[in-house]
Amino acid sequence: MKTLDMQRLQASFTSQDQAEEAIRKLTALRGNRFRMAREGAGADFGSGVVDANAQMNAMANSLLYGASEPELGDELGRSAVLESEAAFSLSADVPASAIEQARQVVAQAGGTVV
Repeated sequence: MKTLDMQRLQASFTSQDQAEEAIRKLTALRGNRFRMAREGAGADFGSGVVDANAQMNAMANSLLYGASEPELGDELGRSAVLESEAAFSLSADVPASAIEQARQVVAQAGGTVV
């Protein structure tokens, strides 16, 4: 599929699990170039923002290649406290012909298209 046939989709989620669910379903729609990042980490999060984003992107890629969720959670060191405070953003390229389905996937996973 040509790059011109793809559209950028951006969404936000209240939890990492919701974003992961959307990634799995968007993959079925032939989405690609997934990028997930933690938002609103706060000023005291410091330089760890870059590392957290790199871990999120690695996690998104790992989901595409079959890593289990517990392994991914352990890698990220996530906790219920961190998840409740942070929002997650997700961007992906999806085929233009499937953009409406992709928006429904985001909504069904508990996210909001930005």
